[in-house]
Amino acid sequence: MYRKEIFLKNLTDFEKNIEWLKRSLKKVENVNFNNLTEEDLEKVEVLFSRFSRSVDMLINRILRSIDYLELEDVGSKLDIVIRAEKRGFVESYEELISLKDLRNELAHEYVGEKLVDKLSEVLVASEKLIKIASDNLLRLKSEASCFTVGLSPTPQALLSRSPRVGFLGVFLLLLVS
Repeated sequence: MYRKEIFLKNLTDFEKNIEWLKRSLKKVENVNFNNLTEEDLEKVEVLFSRFSRSVDMLINRILRSIDYLELEDVGSKLDIVIRAEKRGFVESYEELISLKDLRNELAHEYVGEKLVDKLSEVLVASEKLIKIASDNLLRLKSEASCFTVGLSPTPQALLSRSPRVGFLGVFLLLLVS
């Protein structure tokens, strides 16, 4: 698969996952945190799973694909989230780190008696994640359309892009001008 096709597939998968996350959020709206039933616990578990998957997709697939498209050395996850901030994807890369840390807590620790606290954190973090997605999905789709033959954006498309064109965009603009 070409770089662009990989990115577009990842973007489509991420968008679908965000929709499922929204559904899970709606299902836990009426949950009584003080008296969780077995059905409520299942709803919470599904929410935790969808939140975790969405965070993984954002960092490991979307942001990594952007680096791949722009021919960046992918490097560590810290490098990836710092570049996301530089691209204007988030206000601070620390937002992404806190999402990833919460995801790791959910995946690697028994939540048990801290379930209600973690649920509150996941509710807030899910809204943050959905905002990050909604703020960036349209822009990412339009920027992806600038790339042809799976790698290089057309000069005309680059000129119409946002000011954050990335390394590859700046390089190609210099070649064209």
